[in-house]
Amino acid sequence: MEVKKILPLSLASLDEANVFVSELLQKYKCPKTDNMKAQLFVEEAIVYWSERASDQAHFELSIQKRFKTISLTLNYWGNPENPLTLPETPEGEAVDYNRIGQNILIGLSSVTYSYEKGCNNVSYTLKQKPLNPALTTAIALLGAILTGFFIQMMAPELGKQVGTGILSPISSTFFGFLNAIVIPVLFFSAIGSIVNMDNLAQMKRIFRLLLTWSMAVILLASAVSLGMAQIFLLGNTGSASQAGQGDLWNQIGEMVFGIIPANIIQPFIDGNTLQIMFLAIIGGIVMLTLKGRFPQITRIITEANLIFSTILDAVCALMPVVVFISILNMMISGEGAALLGAVWLIVLLLIAFLIINVFMLLSVAVYEKISPVSYLKTAAPFLLIAFSTASSSATFVSHTATAIGKQKIRDYVVNFSIPVGVLFNKQDAIPMLLLTSLFIGNIYGIGFSLPDTIPVVILCMILSVAVPPSPGMGAFLFTIVFNLLGIPLEGLALAVTIAIFLDYPATTGNVMTTNIGMIHTEHRLRASELKKRPI
Repeated sequence: MEVKKILPLSLASLDEANVFVSELLQKYKCPKTDNMKAQLFVEEAIVYWSERASDQAHFELSIQKRFKTISLTLNYWGNPENPLTLPETPEGEAVDYNRIGQNILIGLSSVTYSYEKGCNNVSYTLKQKPLNPALTTAIALLGAILTGFFIQMMAPELGKQVGTGILSPISSTFFGFLNAIVIPVLFFSAIGSIVNMDNLAQMKRIFRLLLTWSMAVILLASAVSLGMAQIFLLGNTGSASQAGQGDLWNQIGEMVFGIIPANIIQPFIDGNTLQIMFLAIIGGIVMLTLKGRFPQITRIITEANLIFSTILDAVCALMPVVVFISILNMMISGEGAALLGAVWLIVLLLIAFLIINVFMLLSVAVYEKISPVSYLKTAAPFLLIAFSTASSSATFVSHTATAIGKQKIRDYVVNFSIPVGVLFNKQDAIPMLLLTSLFIGNIYGIGFSLPDTIPVVILCMILSVAVPPSPGMGAFLFTIVFNLLGIPLEGLALAVTIAIFLDYPATTGNVMTTNIGMIHTEHRLRASELKKRPI
């Protein structure tokens, strides 16, 4: 079903367009944060086009709902004008930071632009509000455990036959199809993430400061993850268990040079995720360098990313059912003890998150001379929202108000940093992916050594930046890591279940990273301004 509205292309149409969008999206049960982004998207397009159009110009606004996907489209007939691209800022002129921050916010979503037969078309794809994944997963987990206990008491032999003949084939088929979707999603989403950095290069000093902080936290998270893995999860039975220190560095060197593929096709056939990431990064950088030269290729990649991401969403919508089947199969096959071990893993992950957060709070105390207690009191409003919703988007309003009003960070730094933080600051994904994968591998009797984990850590660092924060990414990311480590995909159900519940503290840590990065950036900017003042 598609609903259309034609309005004059002027600022006077903003209110009417926003009301039209807001009412329809509420009717379609779209999340409030997505509704807010959709209105921002419409406003940006109208403002951009109205500055360049004639007084008599009109635009068409339409909303179409198919299954659980909602498409918001604006059409304007005239000369090619892409509202998602900012003009280059001449040297010495001030940059419109607020506008850049808004465009980056838009760029983090599923947005496409095209120009055909004199019509500018810009589309934004949204999703209908899903059920709470933590609730559905908890119900599936509890139901599987209770059903498993009941079958074990009443008919244990029948349970084993059901597991072998029915449950195992179903879960294997599901995870096999999920694995087939992973490769194209990885490739297209990585390229899309780089192409969406088009406006970031214009931020120069601010972006460099934010990126430096993000990379420092990512390295910290990687070091913490490796340290905890070495202490608690790694043994002497990995592929390099008997190798000396020289063999370790030889393997690392082979891994580094092995990232470069011999041809373009083979990595996709072999499912070599590191080589696919290399091709995606190289392709994305080339497209970014030649921006605007090949719009059709950009559009094909964007549309392909949307297609495969939609398939991934549909597949992952079945995850609670698969969790029920997989956990039930574990229970009736006598492997239920692994669930108790998962409690120990959760404690381990929470300790890893805590160590990372403590180091960030220490940076505030040492560098900014702000006590951790004072900082947490100020940041409590948006951190509590992040912890209770597991959504960085839900913190947008509270985070912005706190940063500008209480932390005295200049508005253009805030408007730029928060959306950039959503893209870059996902460092808690590193211990989540590494430690959980090693734990699941140990359940299946697979041993790992330090050389086995080095490529995984590097891959996790890349994925924490390259992959967009969207539903379905948990299963997607674990599939990549499991393939690299040779872990059976049947273990995905337990891994995804753990990740869903720990997404709440992980999101809180990621939002804190963004906020502390803004505080440090503001400090550096003020110090630079003081140096430039005449004495």
